[in-house]
Amino acid sequence: MMRCGVCRSTFQAGSDPETPSLPADFFSSALKSDSKQPVSPSYAASAPQKTRPRFGAYAAGLAGLAGIVGVIGGMAYDFERFKAETTHWIAQLLPGLSTPRLAFDNIRTHFEGEGADRALIIEGMIQSDASTPHNLPGLSFEIRSGAGDGPSGQSIFQWMIPPPAPTITRESPVPFRARLASPPREGKDIVIRLAGA
Repeated sequence: MMRCGVCRSTFQAGSDPETPSLPADFFSSALKSDSKQPVSPSYAASAPQKTRPRFGAYAAGLAGLAGIVGVIGGMAYDFERFKAETTHWIAQLLPGLSTPRLAFDNIRTHFEGEGADRALIIEGMIQSDASTPHNLPGLSFEIRSGAGDGPSGQSIFQWMIPPPAPTITRESPVPFRARLASPPREGKDIVIRLAGA
């Protein structure tokens, strides 16, 4: 004879066992006994597990950051190149629209004559970065003292000369020459500007 561990009914081993009959209150007693069991804590309520950061995540983050920096740097380089090419195209299509950069070069000063006929001579070259002809403005000269009101001193005398040539290009620098009769003797510095600058 064998006994069922759940329902405690007995049956004969080795023979064709009959299905043991279950007591009528079996399921309700089984449910009551299960409710008395201690409830195990749910997985969600368990203490958070500590996760270690992975090297792969750091490497991926650094690679992404390097890619972003590279893209931004490439865009900045492309923008500067695009700006230069666009300026060149505009200068080719619409000459006179873009303003050329002009610079003075090889400036020399000397005096001519003696006494009342003494004159200050200023000579030099004007360079341009424009490949197409541009109008050349007049030149403004200023003689300054060596002391007071800034590093070049106070303004003593100013004068202007007309443009030394009507136009200027990169291939053809323009020479200029200015003459000032009876220059002030206290002058220590000369400032040359483009008229209107």
